[in-house]
Amino acid sequence: MALRNRTAFTNTLNQENVKNIKSANAIAGKTKRAALGEIGNKVNAVRGVEPIDKTSLLQKDRKKVIIPTKNIKPSEKISEKPPVQIVKPVIKTIVPEENNIVPAPQKKEVESFSSDLLGIEDIDEEDKGNPSLVSIYSNDIYEYLRNLESKYPITKGFLEGQEVTPKMRSVLVDWLVEVHQQFHLMQETLYLTVAILDRFLQAFCSIDRKRLQLVGVTAMFIASKYEEMYSPDINDFVYITDNAYSKIEILQMEMLVVRTLDYSFGRPLPLHFLRRYSKAGKALPIHHTMAKYFLEQSLVHYEMCHYPPSLIAAAAIYLAFLIIGNNDEHKEKVVWTNTLAHYSTYSRDDVLPVVRKIASIIINVDKSKYEAVRKKYAQSKYMKISARPELKLPTMVAIAMEHKDTV
Repeated sequence: MALRNRTAFTNTLNQENVKNIKSANAIAGKTKRAALGEIGNKVNAVRGVEPIDKTSLLQKDRKKVIIPTKNIKPSEKISEKPPVQIVKPVIKTIVPEENNIVPAPQKKEVESFSSDLLGIEDIDEEDKGNPSLVSIYSNDIYEYLRNLESKYPITKGFLEGQEVTPKMRSVLVDWLVEVHQQFHLMQETLYLTVAILDRFLQAFCSIDRKRLQLVGVTAMFIASKYEEMYSPDINDFVYITDNAYSKIEILQMEMLVVRTLDYSFGRPLPLHFLRRYSKAGKALPIHHTMAKYFLEQSLVHYEMCHYPPSLIAAAAIYLAFLIIGNNDEHKEKVVWTNTLAHYSTYSRDDVLPVVRKIASIIINVDKSKYEAVRKKYAQSKYMKISARPELKLPTMVAIAMEHKDTV
């Protein structure tokens, strides 16, 4: 009997539990759906998340992000953060990205378009595939060289008041050209030798004529160490002076020169700039060799010392273009192109005064006592440039006469 009552009581409890579970599930379902609906409204209102719409995702029309305030319930505390304030930072993050991406290609297009109008060519375009030429840094390198030449200038008339005269200097440089040939040194070594000589004579004003040749030999000794892979031995320099100076004297002068110039031998050479200008002007080998002949003639003459190396190189290549292949007077206007003016940073008016001085020197080469450069460039190795008839054209004479008129 007890068991029956227990089972009946248990069945009654089970039935009540089942009813409670069903009712609980039904109530829970209602509250769950209501809760999700409230959460969805809160998310859309507070964070600004728009309902998923395929058309809005494809078109990315951000103006549709703003949700009208009609759907916001008054019971929810959303009035403190209106949707407009929430949308603003989204717009602010998008606008800078568009500004950073869009104007960049427009700027490049404008630069290339303007350069095409001016006739300026990119002379490093063909070298971009060669990493050894570092074409991406070429313009920066030459800008640095122009800063260096202004950092180490040679003033006009630096030998005034010294025992060493301009004539003595020219005799020494003419002899150094011959020594340079006998030792078969690099071209840069000769230019650096003369640069060291002039800078030292400018800074150290107490050199007498007896030690001038010692200074010249020492300058070439230092330049050889700086430029050559295998520089001549010091005994070779003692021998070339016919034992006029000893090994110890050359070493002592070397220490004096190095200290006076503060160990700074990186002043750019005219040859560095000439190579760049020959490339910009599409020079032929004969043009480049002719310009080198003009540069070495300028090394000998004292009145050319104070010009910056970049300007002398520009004048040399200008004169070479003018007299070789440009006999027509109408072609003179296009000798100095916009590309040459751009890469040299010199206009035609800047170059012409130096061109006239070089022409005056070349016209009088036959009358000059300094014959080392002329004999050097009369060899077939240098295309016999110094013996070419173009150097005696009426164009050269007319340019030289313009220099005399200005003087």
